[in-house]
Amino acid sequence: MTEITLDDKTTPKRLLLSLLSSPGFKEIDVIYLIEWGKIFNIDPSATRVAVGRLAKLGYISSVSRGRYTIGPNGEMMAKTARHWIDTEDRIAPWSGKWIVAHTAHLGRSNKTAVRSRERAFRLNGFASPLAGLWCRPSNFKESLQHTKQRLTTMGLEHQAVLMNCDAFAGIESDELHQLWPIEKTESEYLNVRQKMQTSSAKLHSLDIIDAVRETFLVGESVIKQINADPLLPSEMINTQLRREMINEMKLYNETGRIVWEKFHSRIGD
Repeated sequence: MTEITLDDKTTPKRLLLSLLSSPGFKEIDVIYLIEWGKIFNIDPSATRVAVGRLAKLGYISSVSRGRYTIGPNGEMMAKTARHWIDTEDRIAPWSGKWIVAHTAHLGRSNKTAVRSRERAFRLNGFASPLAGLWCRPSNFKESLQHTKQRLTTMGLEHQAVLMNCDAFAGIESDELHQLWPIEKTESEYLNVRQKMQTSSAKLHSLDIIDAVRETFLVGESVIKQINADPLLPSEMINTQLRREMINEMKLYNETGRIVWEKFHSRIGD
């Protein structure tokens, strides 16, 4: 995992949507959003403009004067962002079966559709052994229909065909397993856990602004990684390392919540 830099990529839109996707921010006042923006060198006027644009687009909604919550067009994004905390509850023991998606009939001439399709597959742990074919271990607790619904919500065309498959004739199981970077993923589980532990250990020596920035950036990067994890079964990857990373994030999230509450109490003074 690459080192987090503090940070030229925190745009007003990214910051506001990340905050309102957090379980601790069901609603938030503009005054707090402005102070958060200052942490990342975002001008208050830029924050206000971003709030107006996001509200107009339906990503956030006004609940009272100067106070906002996640909007209807941002709800799926927020729900997806919060998935990390119950990741392990979504998976079941693997029977050796596969979920297979057929997309060859959808074509590739519409580049925007192709990007959305492939992004939806990758964010749900699918890999492609052949052109027009995607697969993953069938170890989700949910039904195949629910899996397709989530994929289409994230950008897959409704015309895609999903099916359960007992085995692949013509592709060896070792070839299928090699579709996922197992060793790299396991190494990142360890690296990410160490990053959180290192960050937690130094927070007491940081002033409140640096601590808020640190916990936001580290926490956001880890949550993105957890949410993008392919959720492979124990027959393919060391699931204990994944579980330890997620449990470490739960501890780090609580640490961050304390830091953020301290920051908010200062704004209110």
